Amino acid sequence: MSSNQSLNNDDFNGSQMFTDCKNWIKSLFDSLPFFVKWVIILNILFCILNLFTRYISFYLADIPYFTIFYGQIWRLFTTAFITTGLFSLIFGIYIFNKYSNQREKDIGTVKYAIYFFRNCFFIQVIYCIIFFITSLIINNFNLLKLKMFGGSVRNEGLWPILILEITLICLENPEREMTFFLIPCPIKAKFYPLALLCIFTLLNNFVIDFELLSAIAFGFLCHYYIKDKIEISNTFALKMENSFLFKWMKNKNGFVSITNPRSNSEIPANLEVINNRNNNMISNSNSINNNNENKAKKFKPFVGKGVTVGATEQKSVENVENEEKAEKKEEKKEEKKEKEEKVVYSNVNSRTNDTLNSSDSRLDLNTSTNSQV
Repeated sequence: MSSNQSLNNDDFNGSQMFTDCKNWIKSLFDSLPFFVKWVIILNILFCILNLFTRYISFYLADIPYFTIFYGQIWRLFTTAFITTGLFSLIFGIYIFNKYSNQREKDIGTVKYAIYFFRNCFFIQVIYCIIFFITSLIINNFNLLKLKMFGGSVRNEGLWPILILEITLICLENPEREMTFFLIPCPIKAKFYPLALLCIFTLLNNFVIDFELLSAIAFGFLCHYYIKDKIEISNTFALKMENSFLFKWMKNKNGFVSITNPRSNSEIPANLEVINNRNNNMISNSNSINNNNENKAKKFKPFVGKGVTVGATEQKSVENVENEEKAEKKEEKKEEKKEKEEKVVYSNVNSRTNDTLNSSDSRLDLNTSTNSQV
């Protein structure tokens, strides 16, 4: 009886754990936005199918030879869903969810989908250009067929998109110091993507991953030169959302509309509140500094003598009265001097007037004598 009870308990615990795990996975997928959810599902699905047949990666991955010479343009967009390694798949999905989940909720599902495929397109175009130029330099076009041989390039899938996101985040504040994984030595943010490329090159047996190099190159190019030119406007995204290509998504679970207030106003509103608070703090600090400067300008050092408190107060008052009397005496002396100067000045003026009058009389006499003559 006891053995049967233990078996029943084990079966109950196992079934309970299975249901709990199933519910956890279901709640996790329900919390994901629509486009991020399907990117993760397609990566898992193609990775499983690729274990049984290589035709999936052969027809969907970006092989520059077929993309350039056979015009198979779909490879520029579908290669983001092809991941050949389980390790790359697990970490790629984890980091992709970390960076893309909130972004889709902020800008909307359609706008993020356009943003995602745009980045895939430009990264793979740069990837094909790099391989084509190197094949011309070494005069060997077999280099364009590298992805035909499985395992030559291991970090396809979501890693180029993730490296691009990390590059753009680092370039927003390039002088900021960042720690590289568990290494305590800080590194500036503008060098962080290149350090990641070096780490992946070491892990890939000193073979440079040109997809990651293309993602970093597009990140620098986008940040410094073409970001404003290829930016997706809200009006264009709204038109695409109402078009027949995306209209069927609106009623799906996890779809984030561009007109949804939760997707467009929560974080910008919070940012506006924070910016307003910062501006108020700055204005308050500036007003305090201006008041302090005005007080410093109005302040004048005291030149006179102070009044002592206590037993010596009468002496100090007497000293002040004596000083006032002395100042009045000096003022009286100055008034006397001014009066004397005025008297002297008047005397001088009278003398000068007399001399002028005498000279005028002489001139009259001379003129009269001359006329008589």
